[in-house]
Amino acid sequence: MGQQNSKYNSSSEDPEKGVIPQNTRKIHGLSRILTAKAEHRREVAIQGWDKHDQNMRNMQMLKGMFKQLDPSVMRAVGEVRGEVQLSYKYDFKRHLLLVKVIKCRELRSKDLRSKMSDPYVKLTLMPDNEGMGERRTAVVRQSNDPVFDEIFAFPVEETSLTDLKMVVQVMDADIMGQDDFIGEVIVEMTSFNFRDTPFHTAWYSLNMETDLNVAGELEISADFQLPSSLFVTVHRATGLSARDEGKSADPFVKLTVTGTSSMFQTQVVRDSLNPEWTEKFEFDVTQEELGNRYLILHMIDQDRVTSNDSLGQVVIDLRTFDPEKRLHQTYPLADLRNTELLRTKWGQHATAQEFKEALIAHAASKHPSFLFTEHSGKKVVNVSCRKAGARGRIRIIDGIPVK
Repeated sequence: MGQQNSKYNSSSEDPEKGVIPQNTRKIHGLSRILTAKAEHRREVAIQGWDKHDQNMRNMQMLKGMFKQLDPSVMRAVGEVRGEVQLSYKYDFKRHLLLVKVIKCRELRSKDLRSKMSDPYVKLTLMPDNEGMGERRTAVVRQSNDPVFDEIFAFPVEETSLTDLKMVVQVMDADIMGQDDFIGEVIVEMTSFNFRDTPFHTAWYSLNMETDLNVAGELEISADFQLPSSLFVTVHRATGLSARDEGKSADPFVKLTVTGTSSMFQTQVVRDSLNPEWTEKFEFDVTQEELGNRYLILHMIDQDRVTSNDSLGQVVIDLRTFDPEKRLHQTYPLADLRNTELLRTKWGQHATAQEFKEALIAHAASKHPSFLFTEHSGKKVVNVSCRKAGARGRIRIIDGIPVK
């Protein structure tokens, strides 16, 4: 017999015993490579769809945060930060308004010596015609996320609820001195319908302190002349509230139109709570711009010894002003520092456009990078914009943004 092929010269290399001949190995190797490439292409395709879905989710997260930062809906926060959770119920049998202070979150410590505050909550029903005074929770030591779970009762007739507001102040207890103000929210009782909904529970964002002692009215008139002259006349004020007990006031009015560089002020009227001026001021505003402008008037009590005191503001949306007619009206003064009315419409539109452009840029560059990754578990993302004076927050649970 002739010599066997060296590939089969050993029983250990017999293909029937599991050894693959060299040519067969090449075929199997090529098959494995092709199979691996096909698997890779399939995985890439699947991953591509997964990445697409993930990017879409991340875009939704970005949109959610930018929406919270949108200058057209945000509020002025200043140095105030945090929220308080409250629950309201009315006991119709006992004629009691029940308020539960549940907890606070993300408070800002006012003590330079510590990053943590010693918070408590004060409740005052206004106007306090019955002399009920304020109610206080216990102090929670060293916490910026305190839990209180305390209930307070205010004897109030149902018919009186619509005239009342609850002033809720979060304070930082200071053993060595005066307690520090952390933030405040004013809850209008008219916003509740206890007949239809027995319980009202919600989170409230804290604001700067509102002066509820502001009183009085301001009479003004306005005329428009083409091409771009808005004339505003400050006539008089009545029933102002004095800042110093037992004293009168030295009031004057500052006025401006948003989107312009002009700021004017009237003369100071000495020792009067019912001052008169009849002073006219001209603003350079075109008729087309009126729809994006506010007229802001600020009543101020001049104090030559210490700092001046605010006596309230009036904000007039010039979108409601008919340039073909003369405006002459009396407006109530109020503390409007915590309202978004004091933001310029021009500023809102300009900054909002910047946010839209920034959103596109963030999505294109996938920045911040931590957002454009797969998420598991729970995460809370906080974003702030110093320029706009706003904050946004979004919760992510296993990659899904939730409110």
